[in-house]
Parts: sequence; structure tokens; C-alpha cells
Amino acid sequence: MGLFNILSPVFDVVDGAAASVLPATLRLALWAAVLAIGTMLLYKVLSPQARIGVAKREAREARRKLNSFDGEFADAGPLIRDQFATAFKHIGLVVPGTMIAILPLLCFLVWADNHFDYNLPTNGTTPTVATVPASASGANAHWDGSHNPPAVSVTTVGHATQAYPMTAPVPIITKYSAWNWLVGNPLGYLPDDSPIDAVRIDLPEREFIHVGPAWMRGWLAVFIPVMFIVSLLMFKWARIE
Repeated sequence: MGLFNILSPVFDVVDGAAASVLPATLRLALWAAVLAIGTMLLYKVLSPQARIGVAKREAREARRKLNSFDGEFADAGPLIRDQFATAFKHIGLVVPGTMIAILPLLCFLVWADNHFDYNLPTNGTTPTVATVPASASGANAHWDGSHNPPAVSVTTVGHATQAYPMTAPVPIITKYSAWNWLVGNPLGYLPDDSPIDAVRIDLPEREFIHVGPAWMRGWLAVFIPVMFIVSLLMFKWARIE
């Protein structure tokens, strides 16, 4: 489990309970609204709102002075420095609270990517499983429906056959890399000395919007617009600096 997978069990429980009464599209919209509200309120609590308000006004005044300056460029140095100084002061006050406030959102995005991107095959359906590279000597991977849940079985020279239960609709199994301490693969990892670098599972992609180009039919096409609209409303309603 990676750092950003730490809240995945919580999302599993909540979404699993909601799935009995709500369709996936509505659940995604509710997740987007809740996370937008939570992120904005958390940012407001964690950031120095009064100081940010002062910094915004100072930056605005510095821009006004520079824009209204009508002298030689060489004489505008102090005004330019003042504009940059006030802008960086504003950024410095905003960034720490923002970085902390978005952590739950990042955890959700990692979970949702593993949860809503693909579907597991229906009963009796066998997806294509391929190794990378396909020409790896003595390596074989196949879908094993005899397990519950079904698994991908991988056999390589020098290693016992390893079964990777499909506990999540994730289309790839790879070796562990430095990236995985942040984002883990719920299916597990190939041995470091394996002759194959990855196993790809041809899972069916999940659609939430059934019109338009393929790239805008996934879960992000529901999640992003709802979160953007709710975030803007919260920004105005809560008077967040």
C-alpha cells in the first residue's frame, strides 16, 4: 500500500454501502461535491486567511502602481521588485495550506482510478492476458477463473506460479518501483528478477457518459465538472481568500 492509498479502505466501505442504493454516476457526483466542500473548508481552516487577505490587497496595489507608472523603464525597478515581492508573499501564504488540504483529494483520485476506470469481467468471460515483453523466455501469464475472486496466474523460469487475485479492476501488474511508495498496486507486484516487466490484462473500460468522444466518457467527465462548480460556490459562500 502506498502513501496515497492510506484512505482507500475508508472509500471502499463508504462507497460499498452507498452502492446498494445509488448508481455509480450519482455516487461520483456526491463524492465530487463532498470532496470539494471538504477541501475548501480544510484549506480555510489551515491557511492564515487574514494575512492572505492583506497580501492580496498589497499585491493588487503593487500591480496598480506599476500599471499606472509613466516614467522611464530604468526608474520602474522598485515598483517591479515590489510587485514580485508581494506576489511571492501571497503565494507563500497560500501554498502550505493548499498542499495539506488537497491530500484527501489525492487519496480519493488514486482510489477512484483503481475503482472506476475499468470493470472486472462478467462471470464466464475470459480477458486477454499478455506479458511485456511478449517474447520473454519461459514466461507465461493467463486468466485463472478457478479462484474466487478470479486471478491472473504468472509462471516464470526459476519461480513458482504466482496467482494475483483480481481484488480490484486494475489492468496491469508490474515490478515494484520507487513510485509505488506513493501509489501502490492493489494486485501486488512481480518479482524483481522476473524476466517480464509487466502483465497487462485487457479489462473492459467503464463508461459513465454514453455520448461524445471516448476520452470524455470516463469517471473524470462526471467528477471534474461537479467538483469545479461546487468548489467555486464554496469559495464565494465561505468567503475564502
